Amino acid sequence: MKKIAAIGLTVALGAAALMGMSACGEGGSDGKTLQIGITIYAPMNYYESGKLVGFDTEFAELACVELGYKPKFIVIDWDNKINELKTNKIDLIWNGMTISDELKESIAISDPYMENKQVIVAKKEDLAKFSDIASLSAAASIAAENGSAGQTVAEENGYESKLQTLSAQSDCLLEVKTGRSEIAILDLTMAKSMTGEGTDYAELGYLDVGFAGEEYGIGMRKEDTELLASLNGLIAKYKTDGTFDTLIAKYMV
Repeated sequence: MKKIAAIGLTVALGAAALMGMSACGEGGSDGKTLQIGITIYAPMNYYESGKLVGFDTEFAELACVELGYKPKFIVIDWDNKINELKTNKIDLIWNGMTISDELKESIAISDPYMENKQVIVAKKEDLAKFSDIASLSAAASIAAENGSAGQTVAEENGYESKLQTLSAQSDCLLEVKTGRSEIAILDLTMAKSMTGEGTDYAELGYLDVGFAGEEYGIGMRKEDTELLASLNGLIAKYKTDGTFDTLIAKYMV
C-alpha cells in the first residue's frame, strides 16, 4: 500500500500528569483489556498481510503497553459508535475520530493528536469540474460515510439532497470508482493513502476545496476520567519524545 504524506501534529500546550488507570470499572472491559472500536481505514487502522496495522493501531498498542493493558480491536459501525461506547461494548473510539462540539456533548474526548480535513475524491478526469465548496453543486451525487465528518460538511453546506451515506469510507471510494457517485467526501488522510498511482484506486484523485481543518481525538465515556488523564499524558509525551514522528515516518511518508 502506498504510504501517505505527513500530516502535521497539533502542538501540545502543556502535559497532563500520567496517571495509573483504575481497572476499567471505568469501562466495559475485564480490567486487563481495553476494547478499542475501529473501522478499517488506512492509514489509521487497516490490514496488511493479514495483520492489523496503522498509525492508530500502533499508537493504541504502545499506549496500552505503557498503561498495563492489552488492546482488543473491534470493528464497529461508525454511525453507532456512541451507543457501542455507552453500552460497554467498547471502551475507546480510536480511529481517526474528528473532534466536534456535538460529540463532546455525549462523550469525553482526549486532547487532539493529529490534524486532518475533508477533501473530495473523484475520477481524475472529473476533478477539473470542482474548485471550491460552491462548485460541488455541479456534482450529480455525493458519497460519504454515515456519521462521519464528510457527511457533516456535506449537510452543513446544503448538499443533503445529493448525499448518499454508506457504512464505511472505503465503500465511498468504490462508489466513485464504479460511477454510482460522482464524488465522495473523505478524510485527507485516507484520500492520500488510498487513491492515485500504486493503489487500487489509481484512476481516482483528491482535491482540497476549502473545508475547515479538523483534529483527531480518542473518545471514551465521560465517567472515565482517569483513563482520559492517562491518555492525555501519553499524547503530550509522544508529541515531544519522537514517538509520533516515528509513526508518521512509518505510515504517512
